[in-house]
Amino acid sequence: MNLIEAMQMFVAVVEHGSYTKAAEALNVHRPALSKLIQNLEQELGVQLLHRTTRRVNTTPAGDEFYHRSLKLLAELAETLELFSPTRPPRGKLRIDMQTVLGHAVIIPRLPEFMERYPGLEISLGASDNLNDLVADGIDCSVRLGELDDSSLVAKRIGEVALVTCAAPAYVKKHGLPGTLDDLQAHLAVNFMVEQRRQIMPWRFRANGKAINVKMRSGIVVDNAEALLYCALAGIGMVQGLRPALQRYIDSGRLVEVLPDVPVEPKSVSVLFPDRRHLSPNVRVFVEWVSALFQEKRR
Repeated sequence: MNLIEAMQMFVAVVEHGSYTKAAEALNVHRPALSKLIQNLEQELGVQLLHRTTRRVNTTPAGDEFYHRSLKLLAELAETLELFSPTRPPRGKLRIDMQTVLGHAVIIPRLPEFMERYPGLEISLGASDNLNDLVADGIDCSVRLGELDDSSLVAKRIGEVALVTCAAPAYVKKHGLPGTLDDLQAHLAVNFMVEQRRQIMPWRFRANGKAINVKMRSGIVVDNAEALLYCALAGIGMVQGLRPALQRYIDSGRLVEVLPDVPVEPKSVSVLFPDRRHLSPNVRVFVEWVSALFQEKRR
């Protein structure tokens, strides 16, 4: 039998105190309603209702079943509403994103998202290490580059431009490379991916192909802020996100290196735990951040 439907009809009989009134409210035939309650009692193995000529009353077991049914039906309705495509997003949304990506691209535009969905309470984390989304209760994460964790669903949403640059102090001391081959004589502020313990190669595009260049380290860092300040200090050349570095190039604190050699852009993905359906809160954020990167690409 349809237990949910039976619980709903049982609750209606109890609240109306009458099979006839409950049947009218539910728009069903009274004999069918009476038969359904009988089947429910047989299924449970207990009597739920005392039937008199004037009123229907609950037995002790029926009273307990009534209150438990109310709670379960309310939770079911709330769950269905939570995942309804017509429900306005509201409640908590916990987002994690790579530091430089958040600071340079997403956070400056985040007020637009918050204005569009005022019912959302956002908790934002920014770090260069990929957290455990399930263990930490994170709804989704926005990340750069190749992703290794197969336990997560990754949706590629776009890409972001990179730029190679150096501080004037570095250029004064070491000069500027004229070709990709000249890079071998220079020092870099290299970025280490903590999870893999690997130094990220620099990426260029030549003759229609992506080229990885392993740079000699002047220093190795594991976060975006250190990468920037080491570059500004003249420790080495750096390759990083153009949205994060462009203002330093415009102000003269950094100088673009090999401006005529295209740099391979970095892919951007949004990650979330492997669940069959996204909640409305996560879905609207994924749609918004995807549109943001498509706009940047155009």
